[in-house]
Amino acid sequence: MAQSIAIWLGVTNGKASPRHEYVAYVVFDVILGWKYRWYASYDEWCAVNGLKLQYGGIDLNDGEGHWIPAAGLLEDDYDGELEWSDDEGQGVPGKGRLPFGVKNANLQRVDADWWSWVFWMITRMEERDAPTNSLDQYGRFQAQHSVIEKSGWLRRPEVEWRVREWAKSVQAAPTPAAYHVIPTIDVDSAFAYLHRSPWRRFGATVKDLAKLDWGRLNERRKVLSGQMGDPYDTYSWLENLHAAHGLRARYFFLVSDRGEFDRGIDWKQPGFQRLVAELKRTADVGVHPGFGSFQLELDDRVAMIKTEKQRVAQMGNCEVHHARQHYLLQQYPVSWKVLEQAGILHDHTMGFADNIGFRAGMSRSFRAYDLESETMLNLTVHPVAVMDATLKRYLNYTPEEAVHCVEQLAESVREVDGVLRLLWHNETVSDRWEWRGWRGVYEQVLERVC
Repeated sequence: MAQSIAIWLGVTNGKASPRHEYVAYVVFDVILGWKYRWYASYDEWCAVNGLKLQYGGIDLNDGEGHWIPAAGLLEDDYDGELEWSDDEGQGVPGKGRLPFGVKNANLQRVDADWWSWVFWMITRMEERDAPTNSLDQYGRFQAQHSVIEKSGWLRRPEVEWRVREWAKSVQAAPTPAAYHVIPTIDVDSAFAYLHRSPWRRFGATVKDLAKLDWGRLNERRKVLSGQMGDPYDTYSWLENLHAAHGLRARYFFLVSDRGEFDRGIDWKQPGFQRLVAELKRTADVGVHPGFGSFQLELDDRVAMIKTEKQRVAQMGNCEVHHARQHYLLQQYPVSWKVLEQAGILHDHTMGFADNIGFRAGMSRSFRAYDLESETMLNLTVHPVAVMDATLKRYLNYTPEEAVHCVEQLAESVREVDGVLRLLWHNETVSDRWEWRGWRGVYEQVLERVC
């Protein structure tokens, strides 16, 4: 039977705000798997036999219940400085300080409001008003500028770990959960040479001639004449590898109109459509909203994602409710609202491009929260732990270093009985061009983390 806990809000005399409700959902429902009940009456809460928690106000229960001080973030739009708690302050789950410290004048220390910290982490409030110098050339918030990275939290699911440490401190155990691995594949360019229009083939040939790239010219000729397979046609290899480890992957297809950063295969090409239909038999599919949609106004962005979502649905003859933004483009809370309005129910974009780890401190899936309307959205966020392009292009890891690093991430996820989501691309296992030597990375990663 799942653990249950009684909650009373001393800071608001029992009345829960949407932010209180959301934190309780994340802490008890998502992470610990506990049942919880709010009590509006202090006397009724005191009469409960069992585990009890008081959030905010003055600790009135003489140690019978467990108390967390309130910094104010969950009652209003807190705009104070991120004052940090003492290492051994009241309520610090696990070792190390946390922001949203609350001064305790009687004991001359700063205690930790870790509920506010959870809310701040999960909603990505840090990024809402991020300064321009914290963004890269694509407008993406960078890990190197985050408190998460600077505090050393990025490489493990810090929120899950801290919450579970708190559960240990109150002599209660999380509901058992099983660590597991979920592979996801982004298909930015389904084929290197095949299934492109004659005009695009001609343009590519002219570029290769201008560069005197005789190797590419010869390879293109062999692929188009059927003498060799397309380098990016790695799908059978991927699916055989996933099956060998008992995994079911999800593929995200770029089907946007062509643009500066959206250079995929035309979604109307029969060969591309056959690919999606064939993969649907053994894997799950989703849409990879293009870079172009990210540059549009809100209503136009919603319309564009709806269009691209429908294209994948038509290609796979299925409903499509899962998405991952191209280039991991994210702006909180706007991105979540756009996806929800476009009919997307599951977002797989939560991860940094410039570093690996856990952008929201979570490996588990959770419902998104809209900071503008102060409501929980009908959109589930599925965090990504590591992307292949991050390992090679941003961190400059060798294949051996990449495998070791992912293995360490997996250990941190196992520690919290969480979910390790991998983000790979069909072209990175082609063993061609810049990705020569990296096919074996994916093989070794699955061998070590599954």
